[in-house]
Amino acid sequence: MRMVTVGKAVLALALLATVAVSPAQAQKGKGKAAPAAGPAVVAPSSLAGRWVGTYRNDVTSKGGAIVITLAGSDESASGEAALTPVGAKIPVMAEGASLSMGKGKGPGGLPVTLMKTGEDKVSGSVDAAYVDPGCNCTVITTIDATVNGSTLSGSLAARDSKTGQWNFTSFTATKRAK
Repeated sequence: MRMVTVGKAVLALALLATVAVSPAQAQKGKGKAAPAAGPAVVAPSSLAGRWVGTYRNDVTSKGGAIVITLAGSDESASGEAALTPVGAKIPVMAEGASLSMGKGKGPGGLPVTLMKTGEDKVSGSVDAAYVDPGCNCTVITTIDATVNGSTLSGSLAARDSKTGQWNFTSFTATKRAK
């Protein structure tokens, strides 16, 4: 007897949910009312694409523009990161790189590799040493970030290759069309 009561309660809840949704869906076609707003669910985005944003060193408060261009899959990607300090005309380049290294579009960016380490967590590295304009020292950099739909945000952790001192630069970039 108790099982029948529970079954009727579940059936009543299911019918109530159907009735509650139906009027909003019926109005959608008539253009009179928008469907009821619910919590936004943002699916994790593919890493591949062009990410454009800004960066800022947490110690020096200096920053600039960041563009990360990646090819690959939803789980891992590689490409280039261009860090252009405020007031600079060209991006930071890998040590030993020349202005002619770009693919016909000016200087090449820093080689970068990223991979998802969780549903929305991303980690990776800049795959070349470069001179960080904030400390004017050669650094090796790792990346820890979160991807949320079309936004990638996190930090670049740069270690001075001579002193071992770390500095952290935060960044936020939005996925854009190429």
